[in-house]
Amino acid sequence: MSHGADPGDKAPAVTSGAGFAEIIERERRHAAPAIYAVGSMLSYDERLLLHWATRAGNPSAEAVVDAGCFLGGSTVSLGQGIMARPPGAARSALHSYDVFVFGAENERTWVPDGFDFAVGASTAAVFEHHVRPVRDLLTVHRGDVRLQRWSGDPIGVLFVDIAKSWEVGDAVWRQFLPSLVANESLVIQQDLVHWGHPWYAIAMELLADHLEYLGWVWFSSAVYRCVRPVSAQDLPGSLLRDLTLQESLELVDRAAERVGEPIGGSVRLSGAVVLASHGRFAAARARVDEIRGSYSDAAVPYISEGFAHLDAWIDAVESGDTEVS
Repeated sequence: MSHGADPGDKAPAVTSGAGFAEIIERERRHAAPAIYAVGSMLSYDERLLLHWATRAGNPSAEAVVDAGCFLGGSTVSLGQGIMARPPGAARSALHSYDVFVFGAENERTWVPDGFDFAVGASTAAVFEHHVRPVRDLLTVHRGDVRLQRWSGDPIGVLFVDIAKSWEVGDAVWRQFLPSLVANESLVIQQDLVHWGHPWYAIAMELLADHLEYLGWVWFSSAVYRCVRPVSAQDLPGSLLRDLTLQESLELVDRAAERVGEPIGGSVRLSGAVVLASHGRFAAARARVDEIRGSYSDAAVPYISEGFAHLDAWIDAVESGDTEVS
């Protein structure tokens, strides 16, 4: 992997998961205040991680893909990292993907004063306002990512925060991962250590010989380096349909062990989504109760929100009020 001039910027090369606290702390001196100014669901540490990834983690000329940008928080962090490279360094093209539509009432929280909000309305005006500092780097891809087609150009940094379902995850992995560059590219999976998105963990464990786990950052981002090229055939067409329940649970639990404690509890909790997605509702509730008995917000911040959400979601799937996709 290529690195910036600061030897302290080097990606961790020791025990899996080690080193990112130090990297994030050092990155503060390189980051412009603009990365904190955007209303975003990303933590400040995650924004610093994205800044580090494009500035020093892999400062190659390859494209940077921002898959799931919402109102531009990730876009600005990735773009500012590119712009903070030393004079004369390569400038990467930055590609942002999103449906650019407000999806829920709670998203009003992130909208700055002076901009309209309505569920179902376009986010484009807010996004364009936020990304002005990096707009010259940016190509925007609006619409369902499942209908998009990547050019095939090499990708140096891939940030994924758009895979909110099994089907979208399948499309994202098969579209973008084959363009990674071995021994250079970084992949940041924003929801991998989150209790609601087991497909991230399953996909990365299936590709463990191709994508080396480096560590994770509060609250949900896990970081990988591509060590072997990935082809579309390295993953099944559908993680939900083509893997057995037992295979999926084993992969989730393997990912939990890889990331370690305490966040492994959140990854194991996502196994309840796997169970309910396969119609095993009693087992899904049992897994939630098992994790609830061992973890609290003191150990894993906001995990209680996961317990409450999954209690209701499992009921809704069983009753037919919510579909698994």
